[in-house]
Amino acid sequence: MRHKLPRILPILLLILMPSWAAAQSGATGSAALQRSTGVLSGTVADGSGNALAGVKVKVFEEGFLLTEGESGADGGYRLEIPYVPDIDWTLMVWYVPPTGELIPEILILRESLRSKELELWSPCLPRLELTARMSFDAVLYDEPGKLKQMSELDCMEGTQ
Repeated sequence: MRHKLPRILPILLLILMPSWAAAQSGATGSAALQRSTGVLSGTVADGSGNALAGVKVKVFEEGFLLTEGESGADGGYRLEIPYVPDIDWTLMVWYVPPTGELIPEILILRESLRSKELELWSPCLPRLELTARMSFDAVLYDEPGKLKQMSELDCMEGTQ
C-alpha cells in the first residue's frame, strides 16, 4: 500500500494544478473567478516629505505577485489591479525603496478571514478598503523614523 502513494502524488498534482493556476491567473471560465479592476494611485515620500522616485509598488494576491509599477520623479504612482471581488484572499501592496536606507511599507487591501484568525499581519500596517478607485500616500521611513511612527500609532499594544 505504501508503494502506491508515490505514484498517486504526481496524478493528484496534475489534477489540482490547473484549478490553482486558473485561480491565480484570473481565468474567467467560472463566474466566481471573474476579475474586476481597481485603480490604486497616490504618492510615495520619505519621512521628511520628499518625493521618492523609483519605488517599486508591488501588489500581491495570496502571496503571488499580481502586478507592479514604479513611482515617478514626483513620487506619484498609478496601478490597475485585477482582483476577484467576493473571494476570501489576502491582497496587499508593498512599497519597496530603490535603496536599503528606507524600510518598505506594506498596505493591506484585503485580509483573508484565516489571516485575521491567525493574526498574521500587524495592526501597525495600514489598511485600505478594496474598491474600484483607491488612493494611498505611502511614507517610507528609516529605522528610527519607523520606530517613532509605530510608537505614535500606539499599535504595538498586546503584541510581543
